[in-house]
Amino acid sequence: MKAEESEGSIRGELASLILLSLGGLLMHWRYHPIPLPGAPASHANTVPFILGLAGVIIVPLLLSRQKTWLAGYLSNGFAVITGAVMMGYLGVSGWGGVPGIETIVFDSMLPVILLSIPKLIIGQRILRHYRPGGMGRMFTTLWWTRHFIYVSAVFIAGRLLGG
Repeated sequence: MKAEESEGSIRGELASLILLSLGGLLMHWRYHPIPLPGAPASHANTVPFILGLAGVIIVPLLLSRQKTWLAGYLSNGFAVITGAVMMGYLGVSGWGGVPGIETIVFDSMLPVILLSIPKLIIGQRILRHYRPGGMGRMFTTLWWTRHFIYVSAVFIAGRLLGG
């Protein structure tokens, strides 16, 4: 058996994470391009681009090392959650009324959000590599679901209170 196919290797998970992150970055860049130097445009898309680039390069590097895997794991997970909440909000903010199923499937960010969820699953596999017995009640599917709800609630409260 080759080294990358051995039970102790996470190369496949890291490669999958890099490819998903790169695909997400390119998709985001397609819809929200960053301005070229000297172009008369807003730089509002620069920060998400830089964070997406960090997801392609820095997070996998953190996940590949015993000493830093937890920082990479949390960065990966919270990037998915925060991205899903922001895309969900921005995807429905332009709707005027109750949407039909066609609008929800084809005119929302739902497909993109669904494409980001495997990053959580890959993160769980990497967690099991470093901690085969898990970490108790932390970092389970329920833990991530609770934090998705918490981030959503904070975002909604901020929008309601702050405008």
